[in-house]
Amino acid sequence: MKRLFLLRHAKAAPDDGGGDHERPLAERGRRDAPQMGREIARRGYVPDLILCSTARRTAETLDLVLPFLIPAPATRLEPGLYHAEANIILDRVARLEESAGAALFVGHNPGLEDLAAQLAGDSRIGRQIEAGMPTCAFAAFTSEATNWRAAAEGVWTAAAFLRPADL
Repeated sequence: MKRLFLLRHAKAAPDDGGGDHERPLAERGRRDAPQMGREIARRGYVPDLILCSTARRTAETLDLVLPFLIPAPATRLEPGLYHAEANIILDRVARLEESAGAALFVGHNPGLEDLAAQLAGDSRIGRQIEAGMPTCAFAAFTSEATNWRAAAEGVWTAAAFLRPADL
């Protein structure tokens, strides 16, 4: 079985002229991210591997979530995840190393929301995601496939959808 987790970055500050890639987290984002990290860990959604966009707001989100994920997973910043579309993220899922049973992607909308909605399908969680994946929202999926390529091409079951407002 493979488990895939998607985390949208926490609330970011407006662009102050430094460019979108360099936007830091807003105060609300700095509050929401540790709360989400604590809840993710409490529910047992600890990944073996984390792939994160290189944007400042995603890296800061990861820094605030990571202390709750024990044992500490391997982490990588990946430029290709910056504003990646759903099909790009899913292609990256297909190429994950098989030693990882669970992987977390930290990224951006609309790509993460589109992928989460696609994987969840017409389920209760899928309908929640269709209503919107706000900043710092988390979605968990499972696949019965034994390798990532088959998982990426196959059927996923939505296991959870968490929003900061629900915590």
